[in-house]
Amino acid sequence: MELNQKELQRIKVIENAVEGRIPVAKAGELLGLSERQVKRLKRRYQATTVEWVRHGNIGRRRAWALKQRVRRKIVNLARTKYAGFNDTHLCEKLAEEEGVIVSRETVRRVLRGAGIASPQKRRAKKYRTRRERRSRMGGDGVGRCEPARLAGGTRPGDDAAGFPG
Repeated sequence: MELNQKELQRIKVIENAVEGRIPVAKAGELLGLSERQVKRLKRRYQATTVEWVRHGNIGRRRAWALKQRVRRKIVNLARTKYAGFNDTHLCEKLAEEEGVIVSRETVRRVLRGAGIASPQKRRAKKYRTRRERRSRMGGDGVGRCEPARLAGGTRPGDDAAGFPG
């Protein structure tokens, strides 16, 4: 059995606590546990094996996990009767026609796990040409004339915004 870093540290600290090298409070501090939990681990401790350190639920399926039978049915229907349906449409059809009521996200997770991609076509991004920059005051000066006379301004040499030409 392979142990992770947390489990290895737990073994060393509890061994030291069982042998009396460190107090229970210090062991709890090192492991991030209460004294009560350290005492519980000390009772479970066995010098000959490391099974006591593993959590009891490791390797068990969750109680609310989707049954394998239902998973196989979803994958089978997605490959045959409902081939080409996107996740949302497939989810609706499963509920209406097949009596399988699962969320869209569950359908998505099951299908991606089985290697079935969404049939939705992704469009390529359109290339967009940028328009030419609008000329502003203070540009290159070519083709400029007295703005006040063109705009009908009151002061010669000023443009409509009041900037001298």
